[in-house]
Amino acid sequence: MSEPVAVAADRPSVPGKSLRTIELVALFGLLPGLLALGPRWAVSVGILASGVIAVLVLAFDPSYPRSELVHVRGLSKGLRPVLPRALVIAAGLFAMTAFTAPAALFGFPRHRPVVWAIVMVLYPLSAYAQEVAFRPFFFHRYGHLFSTPWRRILASGLAFGWAHIVVNNVLAMALASVGGILFASTYERTRSTMTVSLEHALYGDIAFTIGLGGVFYSTARWLG
Repeated sequence: MSEPVAVAADRPSVPGKSLRTIELVALFGLLPGLLALGPRWAVSVGILASGVIAVLVLAFDPSYPRSELVHVRGLSKGLRPVLPRALVIAAGLFAMTAFTAPAALFGFPRHRPVVWAIVMVLYPLSAYAQEVAFRPFFFHRYGHLFSTPWRRILASGLAFGWAHIVVNNVLAMALASVGGILFASTYERTRSTMTVSLEHALYGDIAFTIGLGGVFYSTARWLG
């Protein structure tokens, strides 16, 4: 697997592994757990805030190629393998929903078409915020903690799945872990934030359309 951009391990100025490991555990381990105990509005704020903070940290880091956050070079090539994979995933999610909760199938666009349309347009913003935090930020700051590309991919994907503890749904955590590994593999291959954000947005819009939106959005909290 190619690595178009050098990871943090290639830079001599990277802080010690112990400090970065503590930072990683605090931000991607403890913080989601704390958000899961707070009010639901804090989750939405936390998602957007994490994206903004990650963008700012990367933007002021001279060792990071800032243009990577917005460039669209190679976008069509990067998305080429994503689209057929999205069709397979859409078929799988359709079958799972039809089998386990047939009443929910396409319930969102059927019963609340205006809200559904708004979500279709706005969800990509959330997807971008999440991807900046879990892909370029994660890979750039913590990539040197993992000795191989697949370990980086697995770590990023599982961290993404664990972060979904905030929605109080084990199925969401499992599906997000699988999705996170797919997104991380796309980022490892392309090093394109826009490509992986569009992939994330596509899968999210598919899930909400088919009827799985309730899995990823809940007002219930772990403690009361």
